[in-house]
Amino acid sequence: MAFEARQSTVGKLLNDSIYRIPRNQRAYVWDEHNWKDLFEDIKLVTEEVATSHFIGSIVLMEEEEEDSLGVFTIIDGQQRVITLTLLLSSLMFAFKKRNMINHANGTKKYLVAIDTKDVEHVIVAPENHLSLTRIVEGVIAISPEDAAVMSAVAFSKSKRASGSKDELIVKAFQYFSANFAKMKDEELLAFRDAVISVAYVNIKSSSEEDSYTIFEILNARGIELEDHELLKNYIMRYIHPVEKRDDAKQVWSEMEATVGSNMKAFLRHYAIQKYRLGQGDKDGAYKKIRDFTDPKKAADLLYDLRLKAGYYAEIVEPTTDDRNAEILSFLRTHNVRVFRPLLMSLMHAREREQLTSEQYDDAIEFIYRFYICYKTIGGMESNHLTDSIVKHSYAIELNCTQQVLDEWKNSFNEKLPSKETYRINLLSLGWSHTWPLYSETKLKDRCKLVLALLEELKSGVRVSEAFTIEHILPDSQAQENSIIGNLLMLEERLNAKCENKSLEEKLPIYAESRYATTRAFAKRYANGCFDVKKRVDFIAKDLFEMVIQ
Repeated sequence: MAFEARQSTVGKLLNDSIYRIPRNQRAYVWDEHNWKDLFEDIKLVTEEVATSHFIGSIVLMEEEEEDSLGVFTIIDGQQRVITLTLLLSSLMFAFKKRNMINHANGTKKYLVAIDTKDVEHVIVAPENHLSLTRIVEGVIAISPEDAAVMSAVAFSKSKRASGSKDELIVKAFQYFSANFAKMKDEELLAFRDAVISVAYVNIKSSSEEDSYTIFEILNARGIELEDHELLKNYIMRYIHPVEKRDDAKQVWSEMEATVGSNMKAFLRHYAIQKYRLGQGDKDGAYKKIRDFTDPKKAADLLYDLRLKAGYYAEIVEPTTDDRNAEILSFLRTHNVRVFRPLLMSLMHAREREQLTSEQYDDAIEFIYRFYICYKTIGGMESNHLTDSIVKHSYAIELNCTQQVLDEWKNSFNEKLPSKETYRINLLSLGWSHTWPLYSETKLKDRCKLVLALLEELKSGVRVSEAFTIEHILPDSQAQENSIIGNLLMLEERLNAKCENKSLEEKLPIYAESRYATTRAFAKRYANGCFDVKKRVDFIAKDLFEMVIQ
């Protein structure tokens, strides 16, 4: 087995060689999420936030030279290579639109190679995506005058191959062109330089079969390879019969498209919930998955990955319009990722009918309430939950019984702060326009979360609509009146009625509110004996007892 592996750059890859992508390989599936990730990562290099961008490995099978040009079949990496070609084509089109003809010509060598007979060959020409070839040839042929008056949309549509399914090819060109149109000339030049300096690991083998073995050798030698590359290689290596590999590549492609730019995080969270990847596992997700998977069951692993990728995509970008989606969106907005393995296990348990829909809803609600009490009120760090999540997401994935659910919830409840800690932390939580100590928007958001949770626990009805925060006693009178003990949920129309009124005058207005906690306040303090700090004690007690019940 002969092979070569070395780190190189895109500028060297797309130069004096041609790359073939056989018709039987999977179609181009990258979409706007992938384009955006690549574009933004390269842009960071131009802004000097990053020194370079690394796109992983590209596996090539070397063919016979043709008129001094190297010829290679792309075994792995076609999505990236096609996208880079579209990126450079869009750049050349942008240069021509601005009459930057020298820079356009300087980009040409990364799109076409010239053989010893002085014949030009498109460097990347997939057999099943003729539109890419037509776009490259069209960008090279178009004059600066014609480019100046032609939109990228009209140009790319005119190059779409008749009857082809190249919609994503055309849209990628349009996406990049739209972004380049917003850049200054010097930014375009910096971007072109950043593209050709993109780093990758170039792997050349003499056969496709050898490439699967090469991955393992390179990994053992410490060559920088991504977990998802290694895992894909592992699965394809052990898919049998060999004829099933094309189908397996399509399934992997679907999984990649589903997860998008979250692949690295997805594999780590998958390894946690499926194989108990813990903080002490130094080797990472790939080795954990590989070491605990029977090679004969590589196909089962692949289909499980595709299934869990669907769950993960829903966690990251909820598509439904219900309470569960609202909670998942809340976790995403607050950048809470630690629960994702647990959420995948719960989703799988529901699909296997080990959890009823009601049990699943209750579990998601529990996570939401727990997080607010643990983080928002308790001030605890989410990474302290990792070991518990490893244990219980694995247990739920293995066999989700009521006992397993109870053990998980009890474990989490044990990590909540004490009632006294609740009280102390709530005494420092507040919001006010008047006092700088309490003026930050994030404090207002935290107060709203706590007030809404208290309302939901008391009324049994979720709070979905916007509400205002009412200061019971004027916060302008004392800084103490900023803390949460002096805050109520109130509808905007009722809040307007309360302006410049005494507590005695406000109580009848509070009694009109739809919110149970606000009406209860009006009833409890009808005698006017209200103490801000004592109400904090009541809130702490209610939250502590009702969340842990």
